[in-house]
Amino acid sequence: MKKGHKTNLAILTGLLSVCALGFGQIIENPAKPKAANAGRVIVPEEVLAISDEGTSDFYFKYPYSLRVGPDGSLVLRDKDQILWFNRDGRFLHNLFKKGQGPGEMRYPGDCLYVGERVVVYSGNENKLVYFDRNGKFEKELSVASQDHSLVLLRHLPGTYFFKATKFPRTSGDPKIVETPQTIVSLEESDGSLRTLSSFAAKVYVVTSAGGGGGSISIASLITAPFKSNLLALAHTEEYLIKIYDLAADRVIREFRRAYDRVKSEPLTDEQKRSYVYINGKHYYPPERRFQNDIRNILTSDDQVWVVTSAKEKARGVLLDIFDEDGIYRDCFWLKLPEPALDSILAPGRCALDGEFLWVVERSEDETFAIKKYRVPSIL
Repeated sequence: MKKGHKTNLAILTGLLSVCALGFGQIIENPAKPKAANAGRVIVPEEVLAISDEGTSDFYFKYPYSLRVGPDGSLVLRDKDQILWFNRDGRFLHNLFKKGQGPGEMRYPGDCLYVGERVVVYSGNENKLVYFDRNGKFEKELSVASQDHSLVLLRHLPGTYFFKATKFPRTSGDPKIVETPQTIVSLEESDGSLRTLSSFAAKVYVVTSAGGGGGSISIASLITAPFKSNLLALAHTEEYLIKIYDLAADRVIREFRRAYDRVKSEPLTDEQKRSYVYINGKHYYPPERRFQNDIRNILTSDDQVWVVTSAKEKARGVLLDIFDEDGIYRDCFWLKLPEPALDSILAPGRCALDGEFLWVVERSEDETFAIKKYRVPSIL
């Protein structure tokens, strides 16, 4: 075969691989991305830090669920707090008011930006609570559900989207089972709910004779808002990313890359004691050969950033960069202080906003700070 014919055949094969996605095909990427300087170490520049030292306006007990607004501001959850900071880290509001009246909640809920508003989902009261740009309570929307496990994911015009997880009921010895993690939509016009697609995730389940029990996630549904109406998600132990169209309720793309799995480390005695405790006995999941390949997902414009399980003291954490078509474009090691690296690996404890990365950092004295870093241009 002539060289030109070989080149055309390679291009055609690649196009057919992508076009075949409608028939359930997965885009297979090689172990090495296209970028010539892939695998470099990037050391972000710290641009600000938010601490509760010297202020009575707020405190950090365990900050998480970081969300960034269109103006670069930050909102997050903590114990009896929903804290709102501007893009420069200045404290704006605590949206949480304990109670059961209008604008009040018994516990802080998941929050996200809807335009310039912040909307909070209170699972105990089954309602969405709206706050304007000045932190003033506007209105509430009742949610027709008794499922307190709903996690607020994203808003599209007229519709909210949640993740719902059911506790898997089993009998007999503790075991690993697959349980559905389901996307649920809420119509803003009337508060009605609709069940959409489900994604199976593995859970280690302990059930007691008296009907009680507990569960430990082996793999969970990790999501990140992507472009105007999508979610980038992962829910398996092995490397696989899916792009889910919220409006169409279907997965439109699946992709992965060849990946050398990272071995798991044995659980310490302290870790074993931190898991499920039932009837005077500690339960913890069985030792696994490998860690989950994907630890977190971040998105930026038309890029999906996959936080992998590869972590080294000298270089940091390995991030893979895919474009919107699922092509493996780049990878780099993100070198941050150890407390920040732990948060990069934990969904909800960091947030990407263009060239800026917000991260929860926990110091050796158990105090917390929120750091904002500038990440140099990737592509």
